[in-house]
Amino acid sequence: MKRVQKELSLADVAGWGSACVTFGLIQGALYLQAYWSQFGLDPFQFVAVGELALTGLAGIGMVLGLMLITLLLGGWVEGKLTGINTARNRFAWLAPALVFTGLGAIIWWASAWVLLIGMLLTVGCLLVVTLSPVVPGVVKESPWLAYIVAMLVYVSIASHWLGSERARTIIDGNGKHLATVIIETETLRDLNLVGRLGDTYALWDPARKTTVLVPAGDVRKLETARKQSAATSRVR
Repeated sequence: MKRVQKELSLADVAGWGSACVTFGLIQGALYLQAYWSQFGLDPFQFVAVGELALTGLAGIGMVLGLMLITLLLGGWVEGKLTGINTARNRFAWLAPALVFTGLGAIIWWASAWVLLIGMLLTVGCLLVVTLSPVVPGVVKESPWLAYIVAMLVYVSIASHWLGSERARTIIDGNGKHLATVIIETETLRDLNLVGRLGDTYALWDPARKTTVLVPAGDVRKLETARKQSAATSRVR
């Protein structure tokens, strides 16, 4: 099927830009909701949804950008493969096989099985949309269908997984920094700074496996220091 080239007007650019920003804000909210929920907190109870989404987008924006580049690169590879002449068609399967094998190896190495499940769900949703008799033929034949399904399903799962993994790093004691908080009544040491929600600091106490909430107005001094490795401690 030959794709029709269409020039984008200023209104089209503005519309697509608004849609992309809105999508990014939604992903940022999913990312931070997954992050804070690991500590037993609901961020929407502390911060407005718009502010939370903007903060999450700042934290996950680079990852979303890399995902978008990957999707566009996949479209370029698809165009190259469909342009292979008949004599070389028997080698056309080689590139997708290498791509999926490499992606599976990366997921196995990173233990990111949630992303593999996201891939399978994305493919399943794409098949459901393609085979469903209710979906209009214009939607099924759209060249943007695969991109839209991937962004709605796979990217949302990846955003939630990234937030959860970042929180698990702190909970498992693999954080790189320790915080000391001095308040009016006592000094809190050897804590992990989780973040700030509105006017409240959240800290993780690894000894008690507890989230400690400290109002920002009660904090007289907050210090963070890089955690000493075991080798460094032995040398000292």
